[in-house]
Amino acid sequence: MAGDAEENRRLLSGLELPECEGPKLKAFPHRNSPITWLEWINQTDGKPLRGGEGFVFKVEIDSKIYALKVFKFFIPWRHRHTLGSVARRTVTDDELGFHTDPFYAECRAYGQIEARRKKQGLKRKDIADCYGFLALTKADEEVLVKYGIDLWCDIPLDDEYRERAEGSPARALVKEYIEEDVTMDERTVKRIAKSIKWMNRNKILVVDILPRNFKGGYLLDFGTSWTWPHCIWRYIPPHRMRSLVTIDIVRLEELVEDLGFGTRRSLRSRPIFSPDLGSEVSSE
Repeated sequence: MAGDAEENRRLLSGLELPECEGPKLKAFPHRNSPITWLEWINQTDGKPLRGGEGFVFKVEIDSKIYALKVFKFFIPWRHRHTLGSVARRTVTDDELGFHTDPFYAECRAYGQIEARRKKQGLKRKDIADCYGFLALTKADEEVLVKYGIDLWCDIPLDDEYRERAEGSPARALVKEYIEEDVTMDERTVKRIAKSIKWMNRNKILVVDILPRNFKGGYLLDFGTSWTWPHCIWRYIPPHRMRSLVTIDIVRLEELVEDLGFGTRRSLRSRPIFSPDLGSEVSSE
């Protein structure tokens, strides 16, 4: 993970990611099929959305339409400063990268969602599907260049990791394409709250609850999510974790307020899981 371009190429050629303890996402079954690039989706007011973790396109693969999220490159040890002294000595760069790089964070979240849905026999769907990961070909990377996209734009030219890893394949997730949006009314908010609580019960903290991360009433982005087991989560003191375990619903309530309407009662409930190692305490 913290290696060079060849190591990153090896990882993306595997059958599932990431190579660490915990949930994993499988490779997209048709990852060797050609991609037809149709439209750059995540633009604002006709201008490219330069911030964030990556770039989302409407694409066609094997005659089916998908949303393809292409991720920016990320320094694996970027969040090491958030670790305490004990964690800094025990958490490796590989583990830190696999848990905090937005690409791998989404792989772990979607892997957990898929596994828990299957285990619980869930047929209803409150979260847009992810069909797997793939590496872009050189031809696909040239398409990004024509759009003016630089996946290394957040990392300086002289950075140690960039010098080793430049030339790595571009990483992407193939997701369900949602054409129609819905009005963010009280009914939609309650459905979203229900899906967020389900994720929390299944040991996923979404963290990034923003309007741009929803479409059609579905949450589309897990790039900043924490999925248990998680190296930062593991070392957070219990008194801090007590506030973090409600962060998703609190931020959803703040989003509702910002949109100018509220619900008849708080979306919050008793703690969904314990701050101690992510142990579940509610089955609501």
